[in-house]
Amino acid sequence: MVEFTIFFLRYIPFWCVPAILICMPFAYVFWLKDVRILSYVFTMASGVAFFLIVFWIWAGGPDRAVEFFFEAVSNY
Repeated sequence: MVEFTIFFLRYIPFWCVPAILICMPFAYVFWLKDVRILSYVFTMASGVAFFLIVFWIWAGGPDRAVEFFFEAVSNY
């Protein structure tokens, strides 16, 4: 589980950017079709992905993001 978390945090931009590029068009299509709940779900998914990219940049890259996360978890 720890290896998965390290992989997940280290490669945030490589799965978040495609997630944003996939979710936003679906959110737009469902918004046009008046299916608001699905539009909100896809918008929230892309918002979370964008937040994680900002966190990854703020933390300082792949190694620092992992260190910051594990320090925050251990201090909690």
